[in-house]
Amino acid sequence: MAAVEFVTTVGTCNKVDTPSDGKDLSVQAGNNLRFEVWGDGIDVNPSVRWTVDGGPNDNLVTARIVKPHSGVENLGRGCRIAKGSVEVEVDSPDEAGATRQRSLWFRMPLGDESRLQMRVVPFRTPVWTFADERPAQGAAFFRRALTQSPADCLTRSGGTVVRDLNDTRMTITLPPGANGDTSNCTLEFRTSVSPADSPEIDIQQEFGYTVSSPAHMRLVSGDNRAAGALATRVIRFTGDVANIRNTRATRTSTLTIATPNPNRADTLTLVINPPATANGFAQGCVCRNAQTGDTINVNDLFQCELRLAQPPAAAGQLVSIEAQDRMCVAAGSNDVTYSSASGLGSFNAPATGTFHSIPFRANGGNTSVNPPTPCASRTSPVAHTLKFWVGQRGAASGQAYTQCQIRIRQP
Repeated sequence: MAAVEFVTTVGTCNKVDTPSDGKDLSVQAGNNLRFEVWGDGIDVNPSVRWTVDGGPNDNLVTARIVKPHSGVENLGRGCRIAKGSVEVEVDSPDEAGATRQRSLWFRMPLGDESRLQMRVVPFRTPVWTFADERPAQGAAFFRRALTQSPADCLTRSGGTVVRDLNDTRMTITLPPGANGDTSNCTLEFRTSVSPADSPEIDIQQEFGYTVSSPAHMRLVSGDNRAAGALATRVIRFTGDVANIRNTRATRTSTLTIATPNPNRADTLTLVINPPATANGFAQGCVCRNAQTGDTINVNDLFQCELRLAQPPAAAGQLVSIEAQDRMCVAAGSNDVTYSSASGLGSFNAPATGTFHSIPFRANGGNTSVNPPTPCASRTSPVAHTLKFWVGQRGAASGQAYTQCQIRIRQP
């Protein structure tokens, strides 16, 4: 007697179920889910009906035959055998929370029916994380969960990117000066979503996640499409660099991803911290004379140019100074306090912006070392280091410290 013999994906010979294998055909929830059922004569007078076997007793699962194929036709397609088949479409609710067990009854050539047992499996709860892209074994390159191009263009000079809570939260702390940074920078956030569990599903189809994100993250077009309910999908966002750099207070944003069943969803958290309130140097200092550069003649003035990460407050910003040899330089104006007895000094950077110039004068004579050596030379200019701190003198490292070098020449 003719009967259902096996099930494949449409147009292939990938057999996913047979009535004799002891298990039901399992299909993903959703509309227009298509598969192909094979059996001698199943195409002659095609018809299908459905009955409830288990799960909610409702009429929300329906099936229809959309296209029959004769045995002659199938010699040139699918399994390439002289056996009839029918393409079947099943509709079921995307929002289904429970598995629905149904029987599909196919009419055979003699008017009898052959049964195919089927389970409709609901969408799984997604698990969403910020994720690095790691290459195949042996490859040298991998893409970070936050890719900055050029490298570290958002966080250079003191910023950080930290992930925690099992990679479900990313915290970006902007470096000093970020609020005024207009340099070229592109950002790509990389996330990965996969089902929390992986039950057997014989027939899956592509679907779209619903994704919401803050204004400073834009979904890459098409990245919300997944190949099937059990597929892992990389979802990328581009970052609005100007918007992010303009962060003045901590911003905490929630990103949400949901399957076609809106009750099966997950979230990520993005925190953006503004630059630290303590000031620092945005770049290394440069000391030079306008005509002779960093080689300075005895008694000539030179300027040490500093760029702060943030404009000083109304009262100004203390900059502490130390000369490598206290006898070889002097203050170049009344704005600079400097003692040749200690080699220490200070400058109050006014609230006029981030760029400041501190004037000094190069001295001749001898150094303070024992035995003394000349501060300058006609043949080989003598190198000297000047050190600067934002605020009080401290460790000779970090964002609040910079140093630069001059050479003094005896004309």
